[in-house]
Amino acid sequence: MQRADSLPPEPKLTTADAAVISRPPKSLWRETLERLIRKPSAILGLVILSTLVLIAIFAPLIATHDPLAVLLDVPEEGVEKRMSPCIHLFGCPEAGDTVTNIDVGGPITASAVNVSSSLMLSATGSNVTIWDTENARRVMEMDHEAPVQAAAWSPNSQKVLTASGAELYVWDVNTRQLNRTLEHPGGADLVMWNADGTRFLSADQETVMIWDTLSWNAVGTIELDGARIAAAWNANGTLVMTASGSQVQLWNAFSGTLINTLDHDAPLTSASFNPASTRILTTSGSSLYIWNASSYQQELAAEYSGPLDHGAWLENLSRGVRKVLATSGSTAVVWNAVNGDLLLELDHGAPVERVSGSPLGTRILTHGEHVVRVWNATNGGEVMAVELEDPISNTAWESSGGAVLVASGDTLRVIKTSDYEYIMGVDGNVRDQFSRVIYGTRLSLLVGITTVSFAVVFGVISGAVAGFLGGWVDNIIMRIMDVMLAFPPLILAIAVVTVLGPGLVNALLAISIVFIPAYARVARSGVLAVKEEDFVTADRALGVSSVRILFRRILPNAMAPLIVQATLGIGTAILDAAALSFLGLGAQPPTPEWGAMLGAERNQIFTAPHLVFYPGIAIMITVLAFNLLGDGLRDALDPRLDR
Repeated sequence: MQRADSLPPEPKLTTADAAVISRPPKSLWRETLERLIRKPSAILGLVILSTLVLIAIFAPLIATHDPLAVLLDVPEEGVEKRMSPCIHLFGCPEAGDTVTNIDVGGPITASAVNVSSSLMLSATGSNVTIWDTENARRVMEMDHEAPVQAAAWSPNSQKVLTASGAELYVWDVNTRQLNRTLEHPGGADLVMWNADGTRFLSADQETVMIWDTLSWNAVGTIELDGARIAAAWNANGTLVMTASGSQVQLWNAFSGTLINTLDHDAPLTSASFNPASTRILTTSGSSLYIWNASSYQQELAAEYSGPLDHGAWLENLSRGVRKVLATSGSTAVVWNAVNGDLLLELDHGAPVERVSGSPLGTRILTHGEHVVRVWNATNGGEVMAVELEDPISNTAWESSGGAVLVASGDTLRVIKTSDYEYIMGVDGNVRDQFSRVIYGTRLSLLVGITTVSFAVVFGVISGAVAGFLGGWVDNIIMRIMDVMLAFPPLILAIAVVTVLGPGLVNALLAISIVFIPAYARVARSGVLAVKEEDFVTADRALGVSSVRILFRRILPNAMAPLIVQATLGIGTAILDAAALSFLGLGAQPPTPEWGAMLGAERNQIFTAPHLVFYPGIAIMITVLAFNLLGDGLRDALDPRLDR
């Protein structure tokens, strides 16, 4: 029996020793996470990816429109930004802001805008100048012997027709030379081309002449019974309409003979052809009429409480916009063109001198002597109001509808008419670009995760089996992988898609097949390193099955490089999927996939660079996020880097 005094003394633990012993060992995942959060780049990647995942999940709530829907009645901002892009991060002009201001050097007597709104012309005295609206640059000058009374662009903007004194001048914009001179006895104060530019008319207060551009002769001369109120071509250029007194008369555009007369009970105040149909709008007294120029029948008569003037179509009826306009003093009135119901009354605040609808019929423009106003054609809300010091001589819509051009005093202005209704504009098919980019996040993440998951499963199984069994099995599997690695990845993916056929599913399968060899090699190297460890030898000695040893003991200890490879591979998969879609082999229109969006708009890179900028920057940010996270995981899963 051992004596008590011979027993060894009990060890005395210090506070520090007790703390060391009582602290539980950290798990591998906890240590990895702690190392990961010490990497700023990995944190940035996680934040970006978390944001992208939230955007993908809540895409229906974030997107403002259906990404597949064609916006047939898109507000002007969308079309405007498609033609003149504006990156909102750097600030964009709001409704009412002047984006171009041109001092022409004298009072403007006539002005006109070409079909694309990229060029304007102004007449000052006997001089006509063409201006570039983008940079306010003088493009061409045309001098006349007498003051210019009227000017008009040809439909293709290749020619300009001017009236000065008793002469008509045809100018060639390309050569910047006078093409020819014609004569309108008495002098014309109106010139107008037909829809295809093969004919034009010139008119004074009592005479309308029809000219042919093949022979450059007058094919018809129309004598009016009273002072001219209006003269216009129909949509296809086969009829000429004149309005004087209380009559609208229709004339054959090829011979100048009278076809029919539309009588009114009171003197006319306005008359106009619909831009794309055979209908005619007239105002007379307090009544507004719509006539069919083919059947010569009255289709609609609407009454108002006051006298009407300045009638106009909001849009052409063939596109589904069914509203007409007229003015009464300081009020612009909107009717339903089908049943004549009064829809809106817009108070301009001063006598209205002109009213017109925007190219897509979503806005209404009114201008008085000094004030220009733009209204929402749906609810009548005022979009913008601009007051100018000099009297306004003319206004016109820019062809995109996102701005109006105002001639006032000796200044030409381009004034913005809407705000940020479409954050990223619209694409070439008039679909909301912002919504398509948002939904593209969901699709791109799905593409990356799906392809890598498929490749990881097949690559890891084949590589692990090859490394674990060795011998002829290893040789066969890895030689197959070597053959696949001999091809450039994108070329191999294109070949696979070519065999299977274009489409998103086939593109996913092709990318997955291309990625399998990389994961097989990584898995094989990991298995070869782990299978000789002592714990594997012990399992074999205990009779554990080979399948259990491989999948429960070896693979979990060889997963670190696979996790890093898979994280980096998602970014590469997104790039490859975008490349296939760009080439037309992946996602097919109208699927909102970033690569397909780039491919569809690549021809617009110089005219509308924002259409490729937004999907391109989305691809870059997503791939960068996965690369940052993969780099951080590589450092976190390798403890040697902390030493």
